[in-house]
Amino acid sequence: MTDLGTRPATSRPRSRPERGLPRERGLPRVAGLPAVDKAHLELRLWLRMISCSMRMESILSQRLRREFNISMARFDVMAQLERFPDGLTMSDLSRRLIVSNGAITGLVDKLAEAGLVARREDPEDRRSMIVRLTRKGRDNFLRMARRHEEWVVSILGELSVEAQSELLRNLTLLQRNLDLHDGA
Repeated sequence: MTDLGTRPATSRPRSRPERGLPRERGLPRVAGLPAVDKAHLELRLWLRMISCSMRMESILSQRLRREFNISMARFDVMAQLERFPDGLTMSDLSRRLIVSNGAITGLVDKLAEAGLVARREDPEDRRSMIVRLTRKGRDNFLRMARRHEEWVVSILGELSVEAQSELLRNLTLLQRNLDLHDGA
């Protein structure tokens, strides 16, 4: 895998813009990265955010599978249940994770088979089941969560504190903007 910002010593810099987009003069340069084109900047930014998110999720998912033999989806179910020690209904889990009730049922079935979660009838609605982590599930989840955090820190920690802070500020602004557009 090659670094996007490096070229073999024998290659010459391109004299034309990448993908036929015009270059604007005076745009900021970052050491080791190409100048930022204003053309289609918003679309390119969106695609880069998706790409980074997908790659991070893939890396974390591979590590969870390799070290703990668990899928990211099961980890996410356990993370939600850790936040609610009294448990959640299957429907609440489905809504929180934005997956179908059928998918939640399959995930919970596998976690229950492994002894990581327990189900019981909801005393207020006998048609509904409440799922909670077992002691074994909580202990396993906390171990996985510590490693997951270490992995995230190792990936994002390569950015300077200033870059992390700026990225967080900008993503917070984007999130606020998305909230404004959400009902539109």
